[in-house]
Amino acid sequence: MIGFTDHCAAEVLLSTTAMLFFILAVRSGQGKLTFASLRGGDLAALKRPLLYALFAGLFLGLYIDAWAAGHLFVGILLVFVTVQSIVDHLRGRNVEYLGIVGTVTLLITLLLVLPFVRVYNGFGSTYYSMFQPTMLIIGIVFMLFLSFISTLLVQRGMERRYFPLIVFGSIAIVFVILAVASPQFVSSLMGGLNIFQPRTGGAATISEASSILERYAIQRNFPGLISFLSPFWLTLLALPLILHRYYRDDRRNADMLIVVWTLMMLALTFAQNRFAYYYAVNVAFLSGYLVSFILEKTRFLEVEDTLIRMAKGSSKETLDQNRLLTNVAVIVILAMLFVYPAMFGTVQGVSIGSFHSERHVGPLSSDWYDSVAWLQDNTPDPGMDIYTIYEHPPEGEKFSYPDSAYGIMSWWDYGHWIETIGHRLPNANPFQQGIGSKETGIPGSSPFFLAQNEAEAEAVLAGLDENRSAYSNTRYVITDVEMAMGKFHAIAAWSNIYPGEYQFNHWQDGQPITIYRTPYFRTMVARLHFFDGSEAEVQEGWAMAFRSDGQGGISVEPQKRSRNYQELLDSVNESLGRGYAAAEVVSQSPVMTSAPLEALGHYRLVHESQSSVTSNDQKYVKIFEHVPGATITGKASPGTEVVISVPITTNRGRNFLYKQSTVADSDGVFALVVPYSTEGPATWSTNFDTGPLGPYTLIVGNVQYEVRVPEGAVIAGSSINI
Repeated sequence: MIGFTDHCAAEVLLSTTAMLFFILAVRSGQGKLTFASLRGGDLAALKRPLLYALFAGLFLGLYIDAWAAGHLFVGILLVFVTVQSIVDHLRGRNVEYLGIVGTVTLLITLLLVLPFVRVYNGFGSTYYSMFQPTMLIIGIVFMLFLSFISTLLVQRGMERRYFPLIVFGSIAIVFVILAVASPQFVSSLMGGLNIFQPRTGGAATISEASSILERYAIQRNFPGLISFLSPFWLTLLALPLILHRYYRDDRRNADMLIVVWTLMMLALTFAQNRFAYYYAVNVAFLSGYLVSFILEKTRFLEVEDTLIRMAKGSSKETLDQNRLLTNVAVIVILAMLFVYPAMFGTVQGVSIGSFHSERHVGPLSSDWYDSVAWLQDNTPDPGMDIYTIYEHPPEGEKFSYPDSAYGIMSWWDYGHWIETIGHRLPNANPFQQGIGSKETGIPGSSPFFLAQNEAEAEAVLAGLDENRSAYSNTRYVITDVEMAMGKFHAIAAWSNIYPGEYQFNHWQDGQPITIYRTPYFRTMVARLHFFDGSEAEVQEGWAMAFRSDGQGGISVEPQKRSRNYQELLDSVNESLGRGYAAAEVVSQSPVMTSAPLEALGHYRLVHESQSSVTSNDQKYVKIFEHVPGATITGKASPGTEVVISVPITTNRGRNFLYKQSTVADSDGVFALVVPYSTEGPATWSTNFDTGPLGPYTLIVGNVQYEVRVPEGAVIAGSSINI
């Protein structure tokens, strides 16, 4: 495929081109384009500004077609037209050109947006809905209103100062009317303004949605020799210079658009650094203006002209050596400030300049690519093609999925990979859909991976669609080491749970040590990724005691290290008895549980990637199948311990033991739900390449049995009586 298909690249190209043509339209229309010239058919006055306005509307429409929330730039134009109309009116200039240019631009934009409007989306500002055409129509009416009121006041000889009062008063009145007549539109409009506010909660963990003031984002996006010499800051010096030029020169009306555009994009970038790719355009032309302003003061063009004439053999030219040296020094300084960092800049010792751009964005990791590609070739067809356009269900109804359809649970970061490479339906995706929240009880990926036991996890999956089976709602679960470690804080944050509930850092011998608490090991993401869903005994635990350090902090004091869980619990109780504020059993490794873990009966490992990420050979990406499981039932004396186990070999040759235990109840009955088939895959089911080496071993008291489990029993949830 030739070209770059990321819609973000299209956003910048189309929005910038739209602004370019609007600037040209405003400049060429000033003092020429009026309603009278329209009525008189004055082609000399009409041709250029109207053509520019038409192209501005064309590119603005294409921009909104590329991004539904592109009405942001409609807001920028409306703010500019409002400010410039007030300035022009107060200075005694005709403002009709702004209304005409703005109307043509927004009218063309409206025509391009209308084919994509979906009425069923209501007034949703992030979807193609009634919001975009409504805003465009209001914008057209408002721009014409400004021109009409200005002309009317001039014709009646009224004082100019009344105009801004009428404008702001009209805005307030129209806002109240809209709030009453169309509260949905106003609600979406005000909600859209949240884009100027920093994200909180789970959204704050999205790297691109964090403020550009965090995580060295300014230096990463706009590298400078040192952080405060970043072009991000330096180019702001151009704004007062542009405003000064605007104040002194009545012909520089478009300068106000540059200022409004820059300030709005700057505010957005402060709130969310994802808008740095937009603001880069503003930084570019502000840098250009600042550099040209400086070189004008050093009379660079005169030196350049002299050097050119001397190179052509003119003997009449003399070169001012001081001026030459001054310009050379200035050019070197400007190059070091603006050019060198952009090419060779670093952040914390990492090269980020364009010269090293190949290091910035690497390809999808082979672990993930191979894993999601495996899905397409080895899992049942869900009966829904990603290239088919499906009809939206009637209002108030949910989409009716075919019986063959099923979801795949993973963290939202990976949803598009699952869909576009694996051709399967993710339960959560990078539009932040399907994340859910444990705090609010909304089912989704966050509450699932944080679930503290299998029953809680099953309830989450069942809640995704109460009209379908939980095994259809989610048939496969994909985990990776990032979810279990680096991204775990984000999974907790989306449920508004402080990550310290699961893990925290403790300084020991001057080094930060991550401490993993019992709730961490009980989460589904840890059970699946580090323990393969099997039963696990305590591998290494520490009894930690906590007390105030007398300086407003907490002193963490290790008390006992052991593999015996009861010994650790006894140490905790002893610490509490000695007056410690708190004590608990923890671990210093995410792969060595500090608390006993029960086996999962409805999740079986079916595939894993090639890269090892732990000393015990755990892999980077794992795929589990969510199955009803076969129920092994039998009878024994009440209280008899029952253990079932089977060795598993993965597609990468890793071996582990799946183990599950229980005790016979008061009636002597026991039941164990096991997820693995011992007879291999069936043609109609998952073509798994990870599975048992032989039959299960069932130990009931002192009696041992061999148990074989067919694939049909696992998928159907059948019982096998011993």
